[in-house]
Amino acid sequence: MNKSLYKFSLFSFLIDPLFYVCALITILYTSFNFFFVNHFFVTAQATSDLRVFFYGISQITILTVPLLVFRLRRFITDDSFPLSPASRFISLGAAVLSALLIPVFLLIAIPVLVSFYGNVDAGQVAAGFTGTLFYFLCSVFFVLMLFAVLRKENGALPLFLAVVCLFCFNFCHLIPLYLRTGDIFSSLLQKVSFAWRFDSFSKGIIDTRNILFYVLSSVLFLFIAVLYEHKRTGRKTDKVNAILLTLSLIFCFKAFSSIYSRFDMSFSRQYSISKTTEKLCKQLENPLRITYWQSKELKQYYPQTQDVTEFLKSFAQTSPSISLSIEKADPERLSRLGIQGQQLKTENTTKLEYTMVYSAILLQYLDKSTIIPFVLSPQTLEYDLAQRIQQLLTEQDRTVFIVCGNGLDIEEDYSYVVPWLASRGFNPVQLPLEKTSSLDLLSPQTIASSQLLVLGSSQLSYEQSQSIKNVVEKGMSSLFLTSPYTAAIKNDWNVTKNINDSLIPVLNSWGFAFDYSLACDLSNYALTMQTGEGNQTQYQTINYPLWISVLPQGIAYEGVIVSWASPINLYGNTKPLLLSSPQAWIQKPAASEKEPFLVNPFLIPKTAQASDAQNQQLVLGAFLSDEKIKAALISDQYFVSSLMTGFTSGEDQGDFRNYDFITSVLLELRGESELNGIMMTGRPNRSLYKITDSLKLQEMRKICIIVTMAVLPSVILIIWITVIILRKKFKEEKHENE
Repeated sequence: MNKSLYKFSLFSFLIDPLFYVCALITILYTSFNFFFVNHFFVTAQATSDLRVFFYGISQITILTVPLLVFRLRRFITDDSFPLSPASRFISLGAAVLSALLIPVFLLIAIPVLVSFYGNVDAGQVAAGFTGTLFYFLCSVFFVLMLFAVLRKENGALPLFLAVVCLFCFNFCHLIPLYLRTGDIFSSLLQKVSFAWRFDSFSKGIIDTRNILFYVLSSVLFLFIAVLYEHKRTGRKTDKVNAILLTLSLIFCFKAFSSIYSRFDMSFSRQYSISKTTEKLCKQLENPLRITYWQSKELKQYYPQTQDVTEFLKSFAQTSPSISLSIEKADPERLSRLGIQGQQLKTENTTKLEYTMVYSAILLQYLDKSTIIPFVLSPQTLEYDLAQRIQQLLTEQDRTVFIVCGNGLDIEEDYSYVVPWLASRGFNPVQLPLEKTSSLDLLSPQTIASSQLLVLGSSQLSYEQSQSIKNVVEKGMSSLFLTSPYTAAIKNDWNVTKNINDSLIPVLNSWGFAFDYSLACDLSNYALTMQTGEGNQTQYQTINYPLWISVLPQGIAYEGVIVSWASPINLYGNTKPLLLSSPQAWIQKPAASEKEPFLVNPFLIPKTAQASDAQNQQLVLGAFLSDEKIKAALISDQYFVSSLMTGFTSGEDQGDFRNYDFITSVLLELRGESELNGIMMTGRPNRSLYKITDSLKLQEMRKICIIVTMAVLPSVILIIWITVIILRKKFKEEKHENE
């Protein structure tokens, strides 16, 4: 690289308005795409995941890289430089790369701003910016090659072709979604797609194969540009060396594609094998065969399925007893195994089609087998594998008896509970209410190995509550979701006290004493309510203090939503499990038995001061673990209600944090803390939990908009003005000296 040409080229950017236009476009597009197109401010399930942020940076280069290279076109076509073509192109490429990185450096402000809302993964940030650098490198030399080859054409033609070609190289892997392509062609489109290669970086993974692709592609583009320059100027080209270099590039790519490393930079290490799993795999005394069936269509459309394959390969290396086989999905064979596929929607130029796809894993150990029916990403794959291997080794059956004690129906009102627990490795057994009184007739072995989940308690008889008390005191670990009050969840939300709730005294005897009031918190769920009718209809977002947004804590690693909960007073050996924020308060019941509490979202006080109460931290969940009893209590019988899940879920994504929490509690009660840790690692907290107050949320939104849409662009403009002033001053001093 020639330093003089590099500095001269970089200086030409600094004095050119086009560079500042490109920098402004990069900042504004990336910010708008992340905060507004991504619905960062308005979606209930907004996330601190930065993949969309890095995608925005890569997408805008489709325009900015050709524009910046176009600015240097005169250096590309000028033969007066006493430099070799290679040195010239490397110097120009380095200058363009430096210019591209200036606005990207300022965009570091976006992860900093997001950190005020939730947890930002520093490893993802590091890997994302690393990938951005290599992505820029490849794009720059590709466009330089186009301008070198098309140097005789009008400047607009190579500019247009560069934009079109970069667009194609970014999105060519999506072509199979709309057009029928063969397997070979689809695989080729994936391998040459710049965006497909960038996907792993955006998630926090540094894959040497992707780095190699970007670097070798850059070398190839540079080599083609140099060859064309030699041919144009009549210089002799050593064909043997050219052929050897090309073959060397191909050989390097093939060799290092087989011998590679993947570095999981994410804070949670969710794409790596944990020490707990490695320890578990070393306990295998006999061969464990893992078979992964994957549909070719699924592999074409979703790059994350490649992460599943890579994770399984890493998993197989943890023990010599594990063998892995990756096979093409055979619908007939999978159907015989009881594996059902999932429908994948595909479009082409003439019609919309639905294709049945498979992504299933079969584990076989001795004469036993177990199946993971469908997996799309490695998010919870380690937990799924670990808990199944543990069951194969120990033959443990995680039976959970589920009792619905509030008169609601498990299949209708708690429809997600059974399938969710089943997907997490439990054997959920629905116990009819009338059979609850026979629980204590179970064998001691069954009681010791099983668990109990009680959903509400207002309809339990005295005999049924005593039966529950007996099995718990005999050693059955249990989780109770109940409180002294019932809300009309399907109607007007009116809250009334339960009459003759026979389980409450049992819980009191263990150290769980309810405060007969309702907990409110400044950290709460924001409801979107409709006001007015017809043309006067308006939607208003209102904080609802009775739906408490519990901040991430302990095993509630993503936080949870607790509704219409009564605070718990602890005594004996009971300990807190869920705590409100310090800005919580209580609403005491009024004299009216029909409407003892104010529940109207428009009328309820939004702060402790507005309700004439004091701020305090309240216990909303507790647990007891001693030699006799292992039990946990969450003061919310609607904690895993299907209706409440619908209320708190977004349009495109369900809110299942509460379900993962009860899974974690059940695992902890079973003494499987290490396995629970694996599940927590696979689902890092990406929620925007740090700001729950609507006023603070509005303030932070204004700050984000001001910083990204005003401050950062102003920095670019200040640099421009400073360069103009310094340049003018330099010219004046030079003129005076002359």
